[in-house]
Amino acid sequence: MEVERCLGLMGQDMEKVAIDLETRMPGRRSILFAHGVEVVPIRTATLPPADHTNCYLVGDPEGEFIVVDPAFRHREGMEAVAEAVERHKGELVAVFYTHGHSDHLADDGLLKEAFDVPVWSASPTADRVLKDGEVLQLGNQEWTVIHTPGHHPEHLCLISNSGLIAGDMVAGIGTILIPPGEGDMITYISQLERLLDLDPHLIFPSHGPVIPLPSRTLEHYIRHRSIRHDKVLAAVEDGNSNLEAIAIVSYQDTPDAHPGLAVDQTLSHLLSHEKDGNVKRVDDGWVRA
Repeated sequence: MEVERCLGLMGQDMEKVAIDLETRMPGRRSILFAHGVEVVPIRTATLPPADHTNCYLVGDPEGEFIVVDPAFRHREGMEAVAEAVERHKGELVAVFYTHGHSDHLADDGLLKEAFDVPVWSASPTADRVLKDGEVLQLGNQEWTVIHTPGHHPEHLCLISNSGLIAGDMVAGIGTILIPPGEGDMITYISQLERLLDLDPHLIFPSHGPVIPLPSRTLEHYIRHRSIRHDKVLAAVEDGNSNLEAIAIVSYQDTPDAHPGLAVDQTLSHLLSHEKDGNVKRVDDGWVRA
């Protein structure tokens, strides 16, 4: 796109364009994933193997747009997003947060220093509280808000013809954790099924690269989490009551899983089973309800 733009400015002289591009400082580059979807990776203290959170510029390339999950906590990240916004030909109208986990939120002071715009999210403290089904008119583009709890009770996605801004519903690298108590495994799986039914063109996750085959990825997540959910219940039915023991049995097919994370996610499955009346807590253990 930059080469094409420069060719138009320099009479289609590619040699002049090459010299111009070589002499200009490249600075920090963002990546255009699709029409109206530009990403600026921000280094964050997120779950390994990911070490960045994807901040997106979403909306009309020459009209109104929003910044999604500007997760910068340091000036370097803030400057990277600010430079991308400055390069954009449109008008920044808001900051949009997919949810309230710390690896998605900007430092308040740096955010106010960089952008004088309202914050949109599902949080009751947001300047604009977004609801499921709302349509955001961003210039010539329409993006529909999807409330997708499970990973986080206030989690939002955005979808348009360009694709799905997925937040932490799926990942391009690593996996998605369902925090015990805060999240809900069955709700998460049902929301994955909802996203599958929407048949997005592409998925733009918060961590890792763009996902070019959304249905395959969503089907994998649904199948993987559903099988694990059944294994946790089967482990309890087989007489395992201790959380650690249930985790060992449930993750026998995944020997490389981090033991702490396996226990953490097993608890998420158990809490969801408890909510559905499948299991109950007795003393310090779990039994079939």
